[in-house]
Amino acid sequence: MVLLGLDDDTLLQVFSFLPVASILSLRQASTCRRLDTLSRQRIVWQQVCVDQVLREGFPFPYRDAAAADAPELERLVLHALRLGNFWLSNSAQPRQSVEFQASSGTGVSHVRFLPGHGGRYVATVYKGIWSMISCWDIGNQTTRSRVSLPRKVADWCPKSTIFSGFVVNSDPESEAVLATAVQTGGGQRSIEILGISGRDSDNATFHSVCNIASAFRPVALKGNLIAFSDDAYETVIMDWRKNTFALLKGSQQPMDEHFQYNRCLQIVFAHKSILVVRARSVELFPEPELLPAEGSYNTYESLGFHTFGWIDGVSVNEQRDPLEYANGAPTSSNNTALSILLRTESDDPWASDVHHLEQFLLLPNPAFVATPPSASPLADPDSTSSASLSSPLPAMPPYLFPPVRAEHTSPAVRGFLRCTDILLGASGTALWIAPRAARSAHLTGLDVHSSPAQVHDAFDPDHLLPHGCAGVGAGLRDRARTAEALCAAVFAGALNKRHEGAVPPARRLWVQPKDNCNWAALDYVEELGRVALGSSDGSVAVLDLVTDGVSDCGP
Repeated sequence: MVLLGLDDDTLLQVFSFLPVASILSLRQASTCRRLDTLSRQRIVWQQVCVDQVLREGFPFPYRDAAAADAPELERLVLHALRLGNFWLSNSAQPRQSVEFQASSGTGVSHVRFLPGHGGRYVATVYKGIWSMISCWDIGNQTTRSRVSLPRKVADWCPKSTIFSGFVVNSDPESEAVLATAVQTGGGQRSIEILGISGRDSDNATFHSVCNIASAFRPVALKGNLIAFSDDAYETVIMDWRKNTFALLKGSQQPMDEHFQYNRCLQIVFAHKSILVVRARSVELFPEPELLPAEGSYNTYESLGFHTFGWIDGVSVNEQRDPLEYANGAPTSSNNTALSILLRTESDDPWASDVHHLEQFLLLPNPAFVATPPSASPLADPDSTSSASLSSPLPAMPPYLFPPVRAEHTSPAVRGFLRCTDILLGASGTALWIAPRAARSAHLTGLDVHSSPAQVHDAFDPDHLLPHGCAGVGAGLRDRARTAEALCAAVFAGALNKRHEGAVPPARRLWVQPKDNCNWAALDYVEELGRVALGSSDGSVAVLDLVTDGVSDCGP
């Protein structure tokens, strides 16, 4: 065999430039232990990761890969290739890995994967007589073998307490796992930050990390930083460990403090700034300086303001080039665009039933000059530092307003939804729930201002159905026309940029299988290809877009 005459260094170079399928085939076909050993070296899979995953814009768990040994890095690369092929296919089907009953007779209001554990842990919230938070161990996705029954890790259900907000920590290393807004039977309101003790044992419990006396609702939690907001125009940024904070005051005053017309939907710790997205406004604030609660505090006004009208659902994510992760985490000084995917609603009852998910880009401001490096954790989206925010007010915003419209849109049908979440990943993949389609003609369907394509789509939900879509076989097509569906599309981002023209259109991935049941909660981890769906009957279904060891890894 000619290859055996080459030295080890040359063979490593050869392996690094081979397609993954060729590496695996050569390993399986050869009886030579030397070739088998060299094909498993970490340096081989580091180069394969850069050339065949990052350059292709495929979703990839950068944080997990940094500390992975050679076998684990190989597994992550193979998984990313299968996931990339899934998104480039118009017929690939997810599979349901597990389903469990999170509550009895009461709908699940929130379902969230806990970051940093490979999609193993899921937190759920349901509201019966009183509210309850539960943490579940659902296992990993490394094999297609039968998954054991999910194990409830811990519950948190204070007596006479109702939850009105819920957020998980994006930093898996933080002691604080999640935060929720609570209201006791006596009317007292606060924000409880919780951790989990003994997660891998049989005696795991939730414990209080911090209690914040506030009627606001937590919207974002990143390490020691928590952002909580009212339903009008005020947002507080706080370092819960140091008890320091600042107030962000929006430019729009409330028309009626009792009317929740401008509910806070998402808060993003962006480059040298904070983006606050509400139902009727998007505002950019400077990176604030946090001061102790005992003294005076800083109040900041917005650097940029824009309105899209009434936002029904929104997701904001950073559009970073995956190759920036080739040599580790990107530097904090490198500012990139923010991608905003949203679905608008209308106050007009005569509006057409067909509208679109639209994508906008908040581009970096080339004239922005960053202040000298500080200890702020906002400087790096992946930082786990616990330092306070300390940058002074910049002379100009780090992003350009207003946001610009991207070329990619996706059709969506109006209708009743208990879950209006839209989830956009860093690579540009997105998931959302589509409501039941209209069953009969109505005046808005015959709107003379609507295009023929819009009217056709309103009455033919099959325009979102791919051939062979999961749960939509020939015998289930009637149900697919009337049931809720999990929809997916690839919007502007790294994946679309590298595969322009090859990305399939929006499609339905999964159809609600139960009668008289609605999905009430949704979560999605892009780099894992793992989806959680909470239903109004209290059940939670976990879908895996791909499964290790059973899908093609490409040419």
